[in-house]
Amino acid sequence: METAQELLIKGLAETGANVPGDAVDLFLHYLSELKRWNKAYNLTALKSDRDIIIKHFLDSLLFYRAFPEAIGDVCDVGSGAGFPGIPIAIVMRDIPVTLVEPSRKKCAFLRNISRALSLSNISVLESRIEDVEHTHFDIAVTRALFSIDEFIAKAKHIVRKGGCLIVNKGPKFQEELDKIPASTHFVHIPATLPLASLQRHLIRVTV
Repeated sequence: METAQELLIKGLAETGANVPGDAVDLFLHYLSELKRWNKAYNLTALKSDRDIIIKHFLDSLLFYRAFPEAIGDVCDVGSGAGFPGIPIAIVMRDIPVTLVEPSRKKCAFLRNISRALSLSNISVLESRIEDVEHTHFDIAVTRALFSIDEFIAKAKHIVRKGGCLIVNKGPKFQEELDKIPASTHFVHIPATLPLASLQRHLIRVTV
């Protein structure tokens, strides 16, 4: 059986991202802290290293494939235990990433892990996305929290004109696309989850 380090090395290579040299060590630290905090805070239902690495870390990095060429800052809406925001911040150290999360306990974890990993490009905002005002981002992302039309309705006010919202969906993505207004400008980017045979569907909506 492959070690967590071996899985990360192989999986990160498959993402296509330009991965910093210390990324594997940071992800291993993240994995350790997530498992430790999970005992009390119930941050994730996934238990095995393999599942967490593939279905949380690598799945989060698929967003990279849907990013526009020019990236200013990113907002992770409903960040939970930091997905996809923290994996993005680990790999893209020069991009400011704001994690928006209403749960006080989860925000405590997010602040702790940001300090533990020395990720100075991360900010944590304890709030519901509907209550965020006077703050705007180039990109807003979310992972499995909202349907596409719900995400547009709840988060478009935090995206600058010309910016985008990106969601990562499974096989029923078309059903959700059928519910958005016909005038919505979107791009569909299919992707295969590294180290797995699972198909993902990234939907980028321009605001």
